[in-house]
Amino acid sequence: MGATTARATPLDTSTADVVIRPRAALVRSTALSIGFSAVPIAVAVVWVAVPNGPWLVVGAVVGLFTLAVLVAFLRLRSSFVAVDPDRVAIRGVLSARRSFSRAQVHEVVLAATHGAAVDRTSRELVAFDANGETLFRMRGEVWGDDGIDRLVDTLDVRTTRLARPMSTREFTRRWPGIRAWYERPRAYVLVGGVTALAVGGLLVAEAVGLARR
Repeated sequence: MGATTARATPLDTSTADVVIRPRAALVRSTALSIGFSAVPIAVAVVWVAVPNGPWLVVGAVVGLFTLAVLVAFLRLRSSFVAVDPDRVAIRGVLSARRSFSRAQVHEVVLAATHGAAVDRTSRELVAFDANGETLFRMRGEVWGDDGIDRLVDTLDVRTTRLARPMSTREFTRRWPGIRAWYERPRAYVLVGGVTALAVGGLLVAEAVGLARR
């Protein structure tokens, strides 16, 4: 979720009118993926690297990757959208916690978007202020359709429902301000660069280990 107008003010989620959290199925599947896929692969990579010598370098790279995965999972578990009579507070999975006046929410737009597969759509909610600036965005894949419906009912503001499904690219092109920081071109370059460096480091370490044998 992205925001252009927000102010970090604490909101007590225990007294909020509604608190929406990521889908339980998403949290559970993420935990299972980490436990049964990421961890065994990380252990196997380090185990293979031990006989070849550069296991310290490989272990450090794998350790950093594992730490990043665990941090992302903890962020997922602790994410929420909370609404009380005066404020809206949001802690996204990959964004900082922020809050703003509930009165700032002037309109919400509901849409169905799809990626490469046109037959697989996902609901999206975008909230705007009176000037048309994006306040926040919620994806049904993360928060669930029920969570989106609960938020719409709680906010009780003008709601526009787009009848025609559209691609995610068309959706973000229509409202450029809804793109989160990790959806912008510079983020793709950064992630690609870090990934390339990590893979390159592992290949160099492996080549050095083989040369010493």
